[in-house]
Amino acid sequence: MGLRSKLGIGKKKSTDGLLAGVGPVSESSSPMSFSAAQKPGDFDNGASSPRSVSVIIPVYNAMPYLTELLNSLEAQDLASTDFDVIAVDDGSTDFSGEILDVYAARNANFRVIHQENSGWPGKPRNVGIEASRSEFVFFCDADDHLGPEALRRMVDFARAHSSDVVVPKMIGVGGRRVQASLFTKTVEDVPLRTILRSLSPQKLVRRSLLLENNIRFHEEKVRLEDGIVMSACYLKARKTSILADYDYYFIRTRTVGTNISSAPIEPAGYVRSLTEISKNLLDGVQDRDLADLLVLDLFRRKGLRFYEPARFLAMAPRVQKQWVVSHAAFIDRFLPAESQQKLDDADRELTALIHQQDLDAILATVKKRESVNGPMETVEARASGDGVSFRLSSLAPLSSADLVLKNRTGTKQKTFDVGVDGSAVDSGRNLHTVSISADDLKAFGKEIIDVWTVARDAAGQEGAPARTTCPAGVALPPPLPGIRVYATVHGSLSLDLRK
Repeated sequence: MGLRSKLGIGKKKSTDGLLAGVGPVSESSSPMSFSAAQKPGDFDNGASSPRSVSVIIPVYNAMPYLTELLNSLEAQDLASTDFDVIAVDDGSTDFSGEILDVYAARNANFRVIHQENSGWPGKPRNVGIEASRSEFVFFCDADDHLGPEALRRMVDFARAHSSDVVVPKMIGVGGRRVQASLFTKTVEDVPLRTILRSLSPQKLVRRSLLLENNIRFHEEKVRLEDGIVMSACYLKARKTSILADYDYYFIRTRTVGTNISSAPIEPAGYVRSLTEISKNLLDGVQDRDLADLLVLDLFRRKGLRFYEPARFLAMAPRVQKQWVVSHAAFIDRFLPAESQQKLDDADRELTALIHQQDLDAILATVKKRESVNGPMETVEARASGDGVSFRLSSLAPLSSADLVLKNRTGTKQKTFDVGVDGSAVDSGRNLHTVSISADDLKAFGKEIIDVWTVARDAAGQEGAPARTTCPAGVALPPPLPGIRVYATVHGSLSLDLRK
């Protein structure tokens, strides 16, 4: 007996044709059914007035994380009559669909739409948009969860400030990295160049913005489909806001399970999506200089990242070639010489080589970067007088290096010379030392300090600032007066000066 039967939930009720002809959704492309716990008509009329927000969740084999999300939605302090949950089960083969039905049976504001597998998050999100009758929609992933005050705070802020898009503060879970620098303070009206750094879909969006501008997700397997939608929203929004006064959204790195869009990245398709976003930026921004700069930023973030040493060198040669050919066409179309001049020296050199499709030279450049851009690793940390000293290792011999301490708001930093000794090699590691006294730390006050390094190779080539890593098992000193050395959840070295 299945879980649905054990809990007294009947078979799914067919609603063929309910959404037929609305936007990209049709009966023929994806037969759907609603949870038997609800009748579609009853759901739409269940509240005396339209709800404030619909939480739209594409779900595919999301266990064991799904229950944590659903529990967090049950715990919202926004009245249940003022929000609804629209979960679209995209043909899950685990217990996800049945778990959704359980929650829908006990929550009048939870709705489940079961459909055949579409293979991508776009279609479930579109189905959710069309099923919603709320003022706002919030796009949520089934792996994640929300703080209990999240929906109420976002809706109240959006209404108070007439925001069409609200970008909530994110917290990484399970080692997931987030753009913490975006969430240092609440910003009522965010510049377009700033907010384009965040293209993931976990945002509160005024539903009329989507409907009036016919903004929908691609339903086929298109990479960056969420970036295409969010960039279109930013361009059409009267106001986009960052809300950083609360831990709103906890975003996870999955360790088990199958993500709905976990297929390998195909270079040509990915660059087609970059092209679509770039065309939208050029068409939607009247200031051509700004538009060109936004496209350049996009390529710097979403294009050049594939040439990071650990990533590019791990690719098969044919895949390396595919990326180079695809990116070369993009550069030829969107990055004129005057735009490329705005890149730093290293990125400008690499971009020129990609444009020339000189794979041998690209490989040589990437390998050179590997030696100076790779993060230095903590080998040992120990008390030294009233301060601390560190022994660090680098991937390759260095001519010099700096250790840089930065506070998390980016308002203070201090640089120290790292003692480079070419003869200090142990088990293939190049070892270096640096000492920091208590006096060196007084300028920071009582705050958390992150440790960065900048390395230079024998030719003087300087790498980008990199967080110093601190692997598990590294010997760290006990807390000193006013100084605690620790490893973050991401395995990076930091100092806590708050006690």
